[in-house]
Amino acid sequence: MAGLQRLLCSMALLWLAQSASGATVGESAREIPVAGEVDVVVVGGTVGAVAAAVEAAENDAKVLLIAPRNYLGEDLCATLRLWLEEHETADGKLAKAIFGDRRTPPPLKVKQVLERALLDAGVDFLLGCYPTDMLVDGDGRPAGIVMANRAGRQAIVAKVIIDATHSATVASMAESRETRREGGLSKVRRVVLGGKATPPIEPVRSIPSGIQYNGAELLYHDYALELDLGQGDFPAIAEAEQKIRDLTYRDGQLRAAERFAFAPTLVLAVHDRINSPDSSQPKQSRTVDRVHILGPAASELAGLFGVFGHPTLYEAEGTLVGEAAAFERPTLHELRGKHVGRVAADGISEIAPPTAVTVRRRFDRPAGTGDVREVLRGLRSTGTAEKTVPSPDLGVPVLAEVDVVVVGGGTSGACAAIGAARQGAKVLVVEFQEGLGGVGTVGLIGKPYHGEDRGFTKEVPFPSAEHNVEYKMEWFRREIIKAGGQVWFGVLGCGAFVDGNRVRGAVVATPQGRGVILAQVVIDATGNGDVAVAAGAESMYGAGAADVALQGTGLPRRLLGKDYVNTDYLLVDEADAVDTWRALVGSRLAVEDDPYDMGTFIQTRERRRVVGEHVLAYLDQIAGRTYDDSIVLSGSDYDSHGYPSERYFALIPHTEKTLKANHPAPGGTCFTPYRCLLPRGLDGILVIGLAISMDRDASAMVRMQKDMHNQGYAAGVAAATAVQSRCTPRQIDVKAVQKHLVEIGNLPEQVLTDKDSFPLSQEQIDAAVADVVDERKPRTVRCRALAVIFTHSDLAVPTLKRAFQSSQGEAQLNYAKILGFLGQSDGIQLLIETLKAIDTWDAKVFQGNMAEYAHLPTPVDALILALGYAGDHRAVPAILEKLEMLDAEVTLSHHRSVALALEALGDPAAAEPLARLLKKPGMSGHEMSKLEPLYDQQREKRRREGPLREIVLARALYRCGDHEGKGGRILRQYQSDLRGLFARHATDVLVVE
Repeated sequence: MAGLQRLLCSMALLWLAQSASGATVGESAREIPVAGEVDVVVVGGTVGAVAAAVEAAENDAKVLLIAPRNYLGEDLCATLRLWLEEHETADGKLAKAIFGDRRTPPPLKVKQVLERALLDAGVDFLLGCYPTDMLVDGDGRPAGIVMANRAGRQAIVAKVIIDATHSATVASMAESRETRREGGLSKVRRVVLGGKATPPIEPVRSIPSGIQYNGAELLYHDYALELDLGQGDFPAIAEAEQKIRDLTYRDGQLRAAERFAFAPTLVLAVHDRINSPDSSQPKQSRTVDRVHILGPAASELAGLFGVFGHPTLYEAEGTLVGEAAAFERPTLHELRGKHVGRVAADGISEIAPPTAVTVRRRFDRPAGTGDVREVLRGLRSTGTAEKTVPSPDLGVPVLAEVDVVVVGGGTSGACAAIGAARQGAKVLVVEFQEGLGGVGTVGLIGKPYHGEDRGFTKEVPFPSAEHNVEYKMEWFRREIIKAGGQVWFGVLGCGAFVDGNRVRGAVVATPQGRGVILAQVVIDATGNGDVAVAAGAESMYGAGAADVALQGTGLPRRLLGKDYVNTDYLLVDEADAVDTWRALVGSRLAVEDDPYDMGTFIQTRERRRVVGEHVLAYLDQIAGRTYDDSIVLSGSDYDSHGYPSERYFALIPHTEKTLKANHPAPGGTCFTPYRCLLPRGLDGILVIGLAISMDRDASAMVRMQKDMHNQGYAAGVAAATAVQSRCTPRQIDVKAVQKHLVEIGNLPEQVLTDKDSFPLSQEQIDAAVADVVDERKPRTVRCRALAVIFTHSDLAVPTLKRAFQSSQGEAQLNYAKILGFLGQSDGIQLLIETLKAIDTWDAKVFQGNMAEYAHLPTPVDALILALGYAGDHRAVPAILEKLEMLDAEVTLSHHRSVALALEALGDPAAAEPLARLLKKPGMSGHEMSKLEPLYDQQREKRRREGPLREIVLARALYRCGDHEGKGGRILRQYQSDLRGLFARHATDVLVVE
């Protein structure tokens, strides 16, 4: 059996080894925004890292910790080594809190204990950050680090660095003396929870979890293998990960380790004082001052830690860096009170802050064209950096060179990799999360809602009585590999390599640093346009400065055996590192019972969108628009978890049934043109997922998982077509791609002959004007007619004016409202009279029941909005009458209609009443300036409706003259709100004005 394991695990990794041959690409000089200036920066989120950070803070050092995962405790949680051995005791403060009277705590317990420890100690920390570079001062000494996350890259200036990474990533960036182990077999281990054993190998042992499941206790299965890790470079480690997963997958498994455990192949020499019993010095690099190595890559620790290390010893190392007694088990109890942070903080106040700080150049910039592009604005999506540090021109290592690189292995990204690989392209997909599939797997929305069940998507399994989300993740992984593709986990897209307007590669951050994956085609499947935006693509977010709007999201509890945990209690901007931190930590703070874990994938339904060659619009979808380059057919009702932005929704015809429906707005099927995947002004790149070029209201019709599968697959085929045709994605024969998609069933045959059906003829527009008020027509016909009118407003207005003059009763009122929404005041008097006759608010119209703030405009709201959009100031008194009927108990849609109408008119007469409204009880003070628990089930604690109401009223006040400056003050408070949506919107409004 051992021989078979060696045979299976030592297969040559020729392609990756060749691609990691020392080549670099050029990066021009630039300024890196400073995100923090501290005494001590701790790099890593392990138990030892947290122990060091806490102790340093308690010894008066200013500390910042950055962790690589979306949680703390990766040494325990990512490896699933969540038990104490029989002879071990939990003696340290953190270990006692983690293990308590349970020898096998759940992962959530680990995460909560470590987060609480940092919060209680006043230690700032960030999640999902990888170190990419070292900072040095004017004398060449270490002065901090540069990190990458979804917000871009930022610098942390620090007097002292504690490197708590597994492979001493930061220390290896300095001029440390290091030894890299020769190639050959290494002992590695991986843990799997539950499931049936799968040949050819068996676990070396199985540890009781203390968790009952289906009438029996679950076991952690501990696998030990021998594997060729080469010299331990990241491509080799990433490929080894796939071999290990091949061998250790268990049918029915409930969790599996995110990463395998192994002794680092890179060992750094450290001070000999580690062996001195009376030494209080940390393990510093033998040749580099102010860098303390806290992890198994230190030469004196490599043998001690072996493969897995020891949680209580690891805390001891963090607590007692530099003392041999820390590793003598009989004295652990005595030595638990000392911490690495105390040593690092000793005398820190006497060290002057670093000066003349710059990024250390590790590799020279090579000759040739092209440059690395990235986002350099700081941690927040709002921002411009107050301070920067210079980075010289330098070289960035090439990690691989492929035909197609897919950045993001989620719902569409995994399918893009399959599509491209099946067409013969050499494909590499990189994914930050533990598995492939995105929201449908690690996101735990494990069953489809709507979507077109056709073509490729029929192959993709959903959880069932036979299979769970772990099976689906494994299915994606194996399909990619079976087709000849490669998969790297734990990788973050953080930039692009661009030559002119041609994207030629993706810049990624790995646990071992930053590098470039060169490719003929880059597919941005981040769902947020991270690579495309870094490359220079224009983007959209929410409704911009025009309005504050975003679909709700959440972070699910990860309960064993539960594949569908759909949540909606947050508003999150995933391009904002502070907001993401708030959402992750705040959600865990709110959990008071004892679930197994919380998810690490935010269930985002709406993100940043890239501006492409065509912008998909909801009105086009409802009007049934066709295109000559359609590549996806989608289908859904209007499942938006939030209120919409398009004015159209206020005028859709309702019935008694739709006024009480969960999703009353019209839906149906719609096409997505290929041009929505092509970022305007860039070539060599496709954008897929939620970041395609579309208005925010259009996303509800295209974001169903089945349709995202087909969208990704189509993009993969298009990318492979570009490779085979030796052209760019813009130059491919789209008809050839469509033909393949028709053949496999993704698309109906009509797409091969379809043309763009817009603009419609005047005859069709006139018919729509007649249909929109005809109550004898089916509601779907009237809804489509309204969409036709809005998409052809210039041509429709003359006909609408004639129809208004010749009609009467309800039809005339409807025409008056439509004209008002199109900026015409023909029916202003009728609208005023109708509104003044109403003395009570009508009932809310739900747009989904999960989001407490998601309401469509009511019929009364439609009257108010029509008066505002008509632009006639005679409407102001009638609208102000309704303003007096508002308070904190009134439905949000009514506040929004009054605010939007008055804002559109911009009449100073509205300023004082708006300011007075904001002074009513419960109407203001909803900004979030500090971390707080974020509750799901307790709807009254969700903290969404209040700020959405306050900010829209403050914006209207600000734009109507701002009585006593109250609107501006509120907006400026929201500029520093922890929630990215509100901070971004307030900033947009103030900047625009």
